[in-house]
Amino acid sequence: MPSLPELKARLRASIDQARPDGTYEEAVVDEIHALMQELANNTPMPRPFDEQDKVAGPWGSYFAQFGPKHTAGKPIEHVTSFKLLSFGKFPDKPMRMVHIEQEIHHQSKDYNNVQIIEPVDGGMKAYFTVYGRYDVQDDHPQRYNVEFYRIALTGANGESDDDLRKAFDLAADTPLDVAMKPPKLHSDVVFCDDDMRINFGSMGGAYVMNRNHHSGYSVAFT
Repeated sequence: MPSLPELKARLRASIDQARPDGTYEEAVVDEIHALMQELANNTPMPRPFDEQDKVAGPWGSYFAQFGPKHTAGKPIEHVTSFKLLSFGKFPDKPMRMVHIEQEIHHQSKDYNNVQIIEPVDGGMKAYFTVYGRYDVQDDHPQRYNVEFYRIALTGANGESDDDLRKAFDLAADTPLDVAMKPPKLHSDVVFCDDDMRINFGSMGGAYVMNRNHHSGYSVAFT
């Protein structure tokens, strides 16, 4: 059997086979999934419940499948809408997703998805953050049960709320920080080591993330 470093290198090589627009050939998607599963079957961390401090930190999305496998060709960078990403709490206005960070803090139990976005025509970077808190139970040690409770749009460079509303074509009275209570979700941490994490989500998502070393966008890491 190939070693874990070899499997990780093969997975990264497959992910790097994206077309110029960020999509994938079907055979490449199948290969990515097969390698993700093989790594999951040989994870060095079979019980994340016992090692939550090692799962914690800021992680950047490297491959993201948003939902069932037939959507796996959708690139991380794509045009989407505030309404879709906010469980209907924000208006149905378009935005361009540029990058996704996930920030997990094992002491505060924060589990935040920070989406780095811009207007469809560019011109401004902003953070669209879905704030959540997680819980892990001993009887299901890979499962991070998450309850998202707040969504906020903030400027990446200190822009005012009015500047943000104007850039993203939001009405002048649109609240940019909204409380919410959607259904509880979960994500299984099926592989984790020093620099790679693989999650399988409750809605069919599959994600490969690289560990980052910055201080965090939504929660402070020391």
